[in-house]
Amino acid sequence: MRLSSRLKQIADFINDEEKIIDIGCDHALLDIYLYENRKKMKIIASDIHEKALNQAKVNIEKYNLQDKIKLRLGDGLDVLKKNEVNTVILSGMGFLTITKILENEKLEGINNIVIQSNTDVVKLRKHVIKLGFCIEKEALVKDKDIIYTVIRFTRGNEKYSYDEIYFGPKILENKDELFYEYYNKKLLKYENLLLQLPKYEIKSIIHHKRLIRILKKEVAK
Repeated sequence: MRLSSRLKQIADFINDEEKIIDIGCDHALLDIYLYENRKKMKIIASDIHEKALNQAKVNIEKYNLQDKIKLRLGDGLDVLKKNEVNTVILSGMGFLTITKILENEKLEGINNIVIQSNTDVVKLRKHVIKLGFCIEKEALVKDKDIIYTVIRFTRGNEKYSYDEIYFGPKILENKDELFYEYYNKKLLKYENLLLQLPKYEIKSIIHHKRLIRILKKEVAK
C-alpha cells in the first residue's frame, strides 16, 4: 500500500498499538496502510457518506482485512462506544467541520487527535488547545504542489505565544525549506492584500501589518 505524502505524514504521527478512529476515512487507504505496518493497532474507519464507506469496504476486502478494520457509517464521534478508542484522526476537512465533530461528549475519552485541516489552521490550534490538548508534533508536508499542516495533539495544558499559535511551536523549532516556501508565499499574499485595503478598514490594516511583521521576523534567514 503506497500513500500520498499527506497521508504518509499522518501515518507517521500515529503510535504503535493505539486504538484509533479515522473519521471521514474516504477509501480507507490510510487505515489499510496503518494495519499493514502496525499489526497490533485497533482501527475503526468511519464516514458519514455511505458511498465512501462502500468503497472503503471494497478496498479493505481486497487486502483481506475485513476482520481487522471495523467500518462504521455515521457522524463523527457518534459512532463510538464509550472508551472504545484513544486516538482520533481527522483529515481532509475544513476547520468548521472539524470543530463540529469535536463538540461531542465522547471526546472526554480521547487522549490524542491527529489533524490535517484544509482551512484555518491557526484557529484550529486555538480551538483544540482550549479543549484541553497541547501540541505534541507538527509537520508541513507538500503533496501535489499544496503544502499541508499535520498536527498531533495530546491531552495536557500548555501556554503558547501568539507566534507559536500562528506558526506552530514544533514547526518553529524546525524551519526547513518547506517552512520558508510556505510562509514566504503567505507574506507576499498579505503584502498584496494590504496594498488593496481601503484606508477606512483600520482594524484590517492593523491586523495585516501585524501578520506581515511576524512573518518577516520568522522567514528572514
